[in-house]
Amino acid sequence: MMNFEDKFMEIQVDMISLAMEYVQNQAEKIFIYCVADDFYRFDVFFKTNNHYLDRDEISDYLPNRIDSSDEIQFSLLRIGAQDIERMVKLCQEYDREHPTEMWLIYDAQKNSLDSRYSYEGRYDKDEELLPRLEFEKWFEEVKGEQL
Repeated sequence: MMNFEDKFMEIQVDMISLAMEYVQNQAEKIFIYCVADDFYRFDVFFKTNNHYLDRDEISDYLPNRIDSSDEIQFSLLRIGAQDIERMVKLCQEYDREHPTEMWLIYDAQKNSLDSRYSYEGRYDKDEELLPRLEFEKWFEEVKGEQL
């Protein structure tokens, strides 16, 4: 029988699988940002061929083109947000505090996952703080550090 930690990890693996499916397993690294702070927000960017690329840019840099249409991107974001909702419900079911933010870095070449969680709920405290801006800030940090 699976315990809380196994189920929690399974949801994160589902998020990674979703992102890998989007790029048809052609990314070296996947960077996922999640928010669960009175709303759910999922976004992702990728590293391939030493380029750090947002989901709408990556198709031009992959050996095999992918469908990066708005419809597919919206599906990616919607399903990712549903995974976050599953994570929140799992935490509630086990009477655990859920992370309000998650940063996941999956290295496909090493098959390793690094994760960082925050439980502080920044978005409900600061109306000017926007998930898209935080995502873009992280994207620029990763790009600058060449993670």
